[in-house]
Amino acid sequence: MPQGLRELSVSLFGNRYRAEVLLALAQADDRGVSMGDLATSHGISASLYQAPIHALVQAGLAVSLPQDPGERRKRYRRSDDDELWQYLAGLLRRLAAVAGMEQVG
Repeated sequence: MPQGLRELSVSLFGNRYRAEVLLALAQADDRGVSMGDLATSHGISASLYQAPIHALVQAGLAVSLPQDPGERRKRYRRSDDDELWQYLAGLLRRLAAVAGMEQVG
């Protein structure tokens, strides 16, 4: 994930990794997203995503899914407010694009 997105995330959401978690939730299917899988894909520790995901659950933007038997990783999905998530997804895609352009320039 571009460093620029993390910098924007701090400014806009008060947490360096919250935009990444929001973007992952916005792009996830019904199975949701695992913070461990997300961390692995970005080469960072899953613990960095714990504060952002817990804040999003508390705010009602994310839902913790029940763990399947034998499943070690906790999964989360976005809330059922489709209209809100459509707006958030558009905002997050734009922020990622802006952050990516900052890396190039």
